[in-house]
Amino acid sequence: MVNELVKYNNRLNSIPLRRFNSREMNLFFAIASRVANKGTDTVKFTFNQLKSLSNYTDHGDRFVEDLRKTYSKLISLSATSDDGDEIISFVAFTEYSIKRSTQTVSIAVNPKFQGLFNELSHWTRFNLSQFAELKSTYSKTMFRLLKQWRTVGKRTFSMEEFRYLLDIPKSYRVNDIDKRILKPIKKELTPMFKGLSIKKQRNSNKRGGKISGYVFTWKAETNNEDDFLKNSWYETRKRITNIESNNDLTKQEKEDAKKNIYNNYSKKTIKQKESLPVENRESQISEEERARLRREIAERLEALGMNNNPME
Repeated sequence: MVNELVKYNNRLNSIPLRRFNSREMNLFFAIASRVANKGTDTVKFTFNQLKSLSNYTDHGDRFVEDLRKTYSKLISLSATSDDGDEIISFVAFTEYSIKRSTQTVSIAVNPKFQGLFNELSHWTRFNLSQFAELKSTYSKTMFRLLKQWRTVGKRTFSMEEFRYLLDIPKSYRVNDIDKRILKPIKKELTPMFKGLSIKKQRNSNKRGGKISGYVFTWKAETNNEDDFLKNSWYETRKRITNIESNNDLTKQEKEDAKKNIYNNYSKKTIKQKESLPVENRESQISEEERARLRREIAERLEALGMNNNPME
């Protein structure tokens, strides 16, 4: 999955992925990464390809069930055009088949929807691996929305737009948004967006003014920014530096974000070890080996300022 890019028309960002969970979002954008520039041709995936692209780790029949659920939500995605006279709505995909016997998935884009993935003039792009490792669906959505403005370094949302695009429950008050939405976003996206800051906008300059929206700022990327990931250790160091240098985070927020980075790096290291050819490893990593790997990673991260035990 490393260094697979997703690229699509910005209009897709205006369509909320209502009720998609994290696994379903990963599967959808894994598919999106491969239907780009394919027109309306049917694109076929093997189960293993989709699992690799989407960082899917569960085994057994659950994968087929997740594919089925993703499909039912994909066909609910629709676009509407209004020329002042006629209003037309259409679904995104016209074909989606899951074949258990061959372990393949086939999908085709609706001709009226193909502009989202073909001959793009204005687009959003990001690294699929980065997207897939995010756990919160709110973080995933905000990651995409900020990547649309990556060379600007600023994105302002009215409260109404923020609630709509992130599909926030109507029952959520501002305190709920702080705890359940902004907290995971800060934790997961601060390492990926240097200098990320989230400010609340108010209807008045007074402290008690009603919050009317949010302003996200970060260090803008260059037009030719390299979206391809380097080795795991390089990326880990870069992300920890982004956390440490962010003055908008409290000490506890920095520790939480660094622990999250540690856990991701630890899992990747063990997964890479387990994926080696059988002749280069034991059939299964022992608990002693896992402990040794964790100690080694912890020592390297401690050198970058993680003084607390990241496993606590």
